[in-house]
Parts: sequence; structure tokens; C-alpha cells
Amino acid sequence: MSNDDTASELQKLRAEMAALKEAQQEPAAGSPPGPSEKVSIPEKPIVEAAAPAPADEAEAGEEEVKSQLDELAALLEHEIRDLPTITCLAVFSLGILMGRLLR
Repeated sequence: MSNDDTASELQKLRAEMAALKEAQQEPAAGSPPGPSEKVSIPEKPIVEAAAPAPADEAEAGEEEVKSQLDELAALLEHEIRDLPTITCLAVFSLGILMGRLLR
């Protein structure tokens, strides 16, 4: 940008700032009030909290979670039985050693 372009841009920005300051000093009738103006807020009745879920739905959710946990336990048991014992012990031991060294 040349100096002339910069100077013209600066003049435009100053004009915009002056217009914004003018608009801020003379708020329109329909505009929201500023922070210094007091606003009267009508009191609303307190809304009651939503009722908790019925016991049947809670029990159904618990049963679903319990069945998923049982399914996971069965899959893990199957996986553990398929792995060689020596390998599992070696990996477990390495995990313990790494935990101790990193602590």
C-alpha cells in the first residue's frame, strides 16, 4: 500500500468511528438498553424441576448395563483362556517393572 492509500483508509476508518460514537450516544427507541440503563424484569413463576424417571425405566437401564458387563466378562474370559500362560505372566511382569521404574 502506498501512503495515499493508507491515508485514505485512515480517513474512512475515522469517519466510521465518528458515526459509531454518534450512534452510541443516541440510542434508537427500539434498541436494547445499555448497561447503565435500568431494566425492569417481570418476575416469572418458578418452574418446578422435572420429575425423575420412573423406577421401571431405571431398572431396565440397570439390567441393560448388567447384561453388557456380563457379556464383556465372558468375552474377556474366553480371550484370557486362549492366550498362553507364560506370555501373559511375562507381559504382566513387564508392566509391573515399567510401572515401578516410571514412578
